[in-house]
Amino acid sequence: MIDIHYCSKNDAKYPKVLKNIKNAPDTIYYKGNIEIVTEYKNIAVIGSRECSAYGKHLAYETAKYLSGKQINVVNGLALGCDTAALRGALDNEGKCIVWLPCGLDNIQPKSNRNLADEIVDKGGCLLSEYPEGTEIKKYNYVQRDRLQSGISQGVIVIEADRNSGTMHTADFALSQYKRLACYYHKLLEHSTGNKYLEEGKDTKVLKQLSNLEEFVNDIINEEQYEQMTLHF
Repeated sequence: MIDIHYCSKNDAKYPKVLKNIKNAPDTIYYKGNIEIVTEYKNIAVIGSRECSAYGKHLAYETAKYLSGKQINVVNGLALGCDTAALRGALDNEGKCIVWLPCGLDNIQPKSNRNLADEIVDKGGCLLSEYPEGTEIKKYNYVQRDRLQSGISQGVIVIEADRNSGTMHTADFALSQYKRLACYYHKLLEHSTGNKYLEEGKDTKVLKQLSNLEEFVNDIINEEQYEQMTLHF
């Protein structure tokens, strides 16, 4: 059994990208390799629990593509789109980062506990701002959503209705000035949230593979530019 560790804002292992967001947690609890957060780029691949078969397919293939670019896949281990994305990354030897709304001794949903173990075993990590023994409260989900976007350079919404919890993460992404993309709503069934996001000028709409490639390349190039600037 892998132990649960913790780090504070003053520790070297605390993700630098997280320090830049509003209300960053003072302490993070983790299982697995937290250093991948800083070693690689991170993109959240998220969506509703209730999703179409094509939505699951898009989540799987999107995460598979990202892992091929050595980009970590981030989400909350939920059923539906989240699970499909994690599976796509793992099947392509990618690494995953999962934020949980409870203590790491209480993996939720229970049906994904084996998936959580596989994520850690294959070099990924589980994260939480809550200590062991913390049970889930509804408010914790919204609080957790700010961290999914906060630790990522970009967020991709696969499929979500307007009232889905996925929309909280999308809203946080915009307020944190993260890159945001969503799949074109007409491709999917449960997509009133996608349609809503498309109306915003800051969302990149993904209609084909080339759109995803552009979104990812913008993130890669942005990071490279920042490194060049820092070393100039």
